[in-house]
Amino acid sequence: MGKPALIFAPGAWYPPTAFDPIIEKLRPHGYTCHTVAFPSVQQKPAVQDLQQDIKAVRSLVEAEADSGKDVIVVSHSWSGLPVNSALDGLSKASREKEGKAGGVVHLAFISAFIPEIGQSLIGAFGGTPPDWYIRDETNGTVSARDPVHLFFHDVPDAEKWAESLRPHAWATKNTPATSAAYLAIPSSYLLCEDDRAIPLFVQELMVEKARSNGGHVVTDKVKTSHTPWLVVPDVVIEYLRRKAGEAL
Repeated sequence: MGKPALIFAPGAWYPPTAFDPIIEKLRPHGYTCHTVAFPSVQQKPAVQDLQQDIKAVRSLVEAEADSGKDVIVVSHSWSGLPVNSALDGLSKASREKEGKAGGVVHLAFISAFIPEIGQSLIGAFGGTPPDWYIRDETNGTVSARDPVHLFFHDVPDAEKWAESLRPHAWATKNTPATSAAYLAIPSSYLLCEDDRAIPLFVQELMVEKARSNGGHVVTDKVKTSHTPWLVVPDVVIEYLRRKAGEAL
């Protein structure tokens, strides 16, 4: 069996190109990489629930699994919601029971939302959105106020990355998770200590809740903002290569 395929799921507002800097460095190490293009960020008019986003994750994972490959899904921020809802029956263990090769062997969360079944992102935070959300009710979208401060305060070319963000469908913040993949698939969580969007204590609370629900989640820490692969790419690359089973 070759190295697992890596499927990157960007957070709210982030374009698929957000992961390009580390994908370019991972490919020479023999990794096949894909990034999810979420319809809730890409489409107009705005989507009305999570279903298209869930399908976008599932289609990429299924294609790699059906080719016989092991898969690691790398989930950032909001994408923990569709990712955890998209993987029923796609774990390597589940597929082996059906006589199929390939499947998801690991979930790598990067400052990501880890939902309980039936829980939406806004619901998880008491039903009140953060005060930095800017809603566009006419278009059914939401944007982030001052994204440089929130997501990129320690990132080189922070303004460029902030300009790459796009409005995100408001409905996806309120649609509940339909499953909890972390209960069936070994997981890790990269805690971002200087995150201003999802503070460290919130990340830690989500990990502890996932563990109390029966998930196996191991943690690592990095002293960066919400977007660590743009700050310390080599550290994040090493983290992912270790999760893929490389002895570094």
